[in-house]
Amino acid sequence: MANEVVYSDLVSNGGAVAEVLSAMVMDQLYDPSDLREICTRIPYENIGSLATAVTLDAVPGAFAEVSDGSSVSNSAYTTGEFTLNVTQYMRAHELTDLVGISGSPINLQRLVDSLSIGVSLTMTDLICTAFGNLSQTAGSSGVNLTVDDIFEAQFKLNTALNSGPIFCVLAPVQMNDLRSSIRGESGTIQFQPATAEMLQQRGPGYQGEFNGIQFFQSDSCATSGGNRIGAMLTQGCLGYTVARMQGHVPAQNILVNTPELLVELVRDGYGGQTAAVAHMYPGVAEIEDARGVGIVTDA
Repeated sequence: MANEVVYSDLVSNGGAVAEVLSAMVMDQLYDPSDLREICTRIPYENIGSLATAVTLDAVPGAFAEVSDGSSVSNSAYTTGEFTLNVTQYMRAHELTDLVGISGSPINLQRLVDSLSIGVSLTMTDLICTAFGNLSQTAGSSGVNLTVDDIFEAQFKLNTALNSGPIFCVLAPVQMNDLRSSIRGESGTIQFQPATAEMLQQRGPGYQGEFNGIQFFQSDSCATSGGNRIGAMLTQGCLGYTVARMQGHVPAQNILVNTPELLVELVRDGYGGQTAAVAHMYPGVAEIEDARGVGIVTDA
């Protein structure tokens, strides 16, 4: 036999190509955790300032016994406050016209969808950054996290009179260390992993429950001095707000407009390029320090 049509010859001579691009686009690994549920949302009221001060009411007190015929003395009414400052955060993706002409599956809508996911990722970054500001900590620098560290943090919250649901956010390595430590424990307290239904309700960062504590995992937990900084907290420890973009963007250029996100279309006709530019204006602050404990252990 001779003169067979061979694929490799076709590739060399223009009768075939070495590979074609599938229309399918697969997601790469990333951490989609959204930790906003463990924080208190504060409505943003834009009245001439980027800072929102919120009052912390005075702590109630028990009555004092007053003798017959005597007058009661006034008790101090001591309030506090915390301030949320909104800051501009942006992200942009840009395509050249040739990308569309080529038939690439990466198009403008895919870029916009990616930008929309960035809202929860940004909020999670800001929330985890705030863990480093908590004055109370549990764990030991340079030492792997153990069950004892979790109990230490829980005891500190209890001593500070915290009640209600307890949340714990750990870096992946801390979560691995905790699971390893739990394996060596004996007794009736067991880690209850998240079910599919729980993940649907609480998001992909939710890991499960241990000793009444709801555990979340996030790779946004900061690294400092060879340690990862997680936290255990109750509702009211951290607060957040998001300001809505106001005006300035022509309506015909707006691709997404929600209370938390504005994505606008920016066209550069001279350069043959189209950009999707996303804007958000969040702020995260510590409401009450006694409601949280940082968990600092080896990275």
